[in-house]
Amino acid sequence: MHRKKQIYPILIYISAVLVCAFSLFPILWALSTSLKPEAMIFSQPPQWIPKKISLEHYKGVVGDARMMKYFLNSFITAASSTVIALIIGILGAYGFSRYKFPGNKTLMISILLTRMLPRVALIVPFFITLKKINLYNTRPGLILVFLIITMPLSIWLLKGFFDGIPYEMEEAATVDGCSVIGILLKIVVPITLPAIASVGMYVFITAWNEFLFALTMTKGMELRTISVGLAFFIDEFGVRWGKLMAASILMSIPAILVFSLFQKSLIKGLSEGSVKG
Repeated sequence: MHRKKQIYPILIYISAVLVCAFSLFPILWALSTSLKPEAMIFSQPPQWIPKKISLEHYKGVVGDARMMKYFLNSFITAASSTVIALIIGILGAYGFSRYKFPGNKTLMISILLTRMLPRVALIVPFFITLKKINLYNTRPGLILVFLIITMPLSIWLLKGFFDGIPYEMEEAATVDGCSVIGILLKIVVPITLPAIASVGMYVFITAWNEFLFALTMTKGMELRTISVGLAFFIDEFGVRWGKLMAASILMSIPAILVFSLFQKSLIKGLSEGSVKG
């Protein structure tokens, strides 16, 4: 029995190492490829660690005005989606949490059920709707689509946190003459700031990495995001692996930084919010 207790942690540790290695391998291989000179990328046998490090692919990506435009489009779209999603999400979640009305729970469940639909099934309805309201191939239209796909989970998570705030705190503030908006801004938001940060990170990363809707809801080069821009390294002449890997590494940096800085809030929001909801 004692021996089994000793072996169990070792097996868990080995499993964790294998999972991490499996997850990190594509990233490390992309980084290695992006640092190789063009002639070395297709060398046989493959060089796992480049003998000579070259930044030519990164210079090619950074020096490409079109790629920089894609990066800017991604940042504007993701940042705008995050800000708007937080404003609407906070108001919606607070309403569901504090105001009881017929169909409250049913509506909350139906909001979450929209996450179960495959995204492919939403392309045609979104396309037709944006065409009807003249928002197809516009930045507001793309932001609207990102809001629709991120809002259900955002409201659900924030509601879970708002439910955990004692009513007595808000009642005391009401007695002191504080309005509903005042309660929301001075009490609810400061207390649930970690949850709000986690939702903000979730929306930003989702909007930053989104490919399918960013491709189908835009045309031409003006509004395309970097996730779509990566596809243009594959053309009739083949795959430009060096620049593709360099652009992929550059694209992943904002998401990695955001998650690294706010991972505690993100994990806490995803766990506690879903349980309380």
